Amino acid sequence: MKRKIIVPKTVSQHIEEEFRKSPEFRKAYDEEVARLQIGYKIAQLRQMRHLSQAELAKKVNTTQQTISRLEDLKNARINIKTLARLATALRARLSIDFVPRELSV
Repeated sequence: MKRKIIVPKTVSQHIEEEFRKSPEFRKAYDEEVARLQIGYKIAQLRQMRHLSQAELAKKVNTTQQTISRLEDLKNARINIKTLARLATALRARLSIDFVPRELSV
């Protein structure tokens, strides 16, 4: 007897189902989204300011390779001190926020 495998209709549906039933999945998902947003935002602001990675690195007193690593969507480590230095170099305000997942009523 063959087992019937139920496949969600879409990737989005699968993610939504996992998000609802697994606290571990929710945590991993939230961490991944935050990491992706940081790298993307650094690259976006750098390009908006018409800076190369090397030029931004010079302003932050680091290397072009470090800027590349920070912008890389696979990068998992970035500290607040580095974010503050990047914000200054990019003429941006650093804003770190805690957003509640659910509101208690």
